[in-house]
Amino acid sequence: MIRKLRGAIRVARNAAHVIVQKRLHQPISMTLDRDDMDIARYWLAHREAWDDITVVRTYEREFAKWNGSCFAFAFQAGRKALSACIFALDLRPGDEVIVPAFTCVLVPNAFRFAKVTPIFCDIELDSYGPDVHSIERVITPRTKAILVQHLFGLVCRDYEAILYLSKRANLKIIEDAAQATGASFYGQKIGTRGHVGFYSSEHSKIFNTVVGGVAVTNEKMIAARLQRCAEHWDLPSLPMIERQLLNVELDYYRYHNRWSAAAHAMVKRRDADLYITNMSEEEIRGNLPRDYFTRMPSPIAALALNQLKKIDRYNSIRRSTAKRWDLWCRENSYSPPLVVPGSEPVYLRYPVNVDPKMKTDISWASDTLNVELGVWFQANIHPRLNLIGYPNAEFAVKHCVNFPTILYA
Repeated sequence: MIRKLRGAIRVARNAAHVIVQKRLHQPISMTLDRDDMDIARYWLAHREAWDDITVVRTYEREFAKWNGSCFAFAFQAGRKALSACIFALDLRPGDEVIVPAFTCVLVPNAFRFAKVTPIFCDIELDSYGPDVHSIERVITPRTKAILVQHLFGLVCRDYEAILYLSKRANLKIIEDAAQATGASFYGQKIGTRGHVGFYSSEHSKIFNTVVGGVAVTNEKMIAARLQRCAEHWDLPSLPMIERQLLNVELDYYRYHNRWSAAAHAMVKRRDADLYITNMSEEEIRGNLPRDYFTRMPSPIAALALNQLKKIDRYNSIRRSTAKRWDLWCRENSYSPPLVVPGSEPVYLRYPVNVDPKMKTDISWASDTLNVELGVWFQANIHPRLNLIGYPNAEFAVKHCVNFPTILYA
């Protein structure tokens, strides 16, 4: 399998010279640069150091320092960081947690794997975060926590109101900052105001290690339980670590180096089973993967340390691009996403509600704007499950498209 992946990388290198029509786009590997590829190659050549946990501990300290968190712990994926948060809050079978009904299936899965019941609430359509009034309506005596989700790199509209509600109702707050690493609210990074928060460095997120996650907290007792997970969960298998490192180079040549769509299609046909996707068919179906509870290995922590140095620069680029889409919204009578007073978004994507026909057929964006449009989400529990009874979430599924905010030719 790994030999096939190396072959795919060679194909990508050889195809890089093919001249194609240039289109501005936001590739999944938008923050992987040549220096990241060099780091991946270094670790592939130094396998004897793969169990050196000092690199992971360094990454955790540096992330906490950059993020303004007292404690940070690294895991193999954002969903696994969420599972560690669930353990750290001592949520028990039968407990309920309120989750927005416009999210990825990996989020409710994490609760179900812990036998905790996700209770869904509707979202608001200004920033696509959980609506505080909908949250209030679904609180029961079994409710123990609220998941506050910051989608598309925005700070959710009802952030303060939900935090206030949680104090009144004595509920824990889990902040899902997987799409919003680096966003802030009155100078404080989001993800740090709840009891726990988690971030993702999966390859469609703000920073990119192909797969990765971080959990944070400012409370010592919660940190002690997160630390137990970060120290005692298994490492990914050695073939998986190798595959992840090889994907860094493969993604670099597939996207950052602008090679042809034809070559891309050829590699995809030959080696689609070797690419690391953001979720498996097993997880989409709600089944617990065999290797689910895993921590971050040292080679990936080394990549993460390098990516951490770039987050602020890339987020600045995203904010600048968002101004372009602000202007487009004004000129075409669309409502831009809400920027909550006191917040500084990072705009992983720029979401806009358009006519459903414009979401069904997105060719207009490439034809008129020369960009590849995103369509997160096409189901309110991405990627396939549509829950009924959540009108705003259902509206967003039909209307919400998202513009790229890092543009490569």
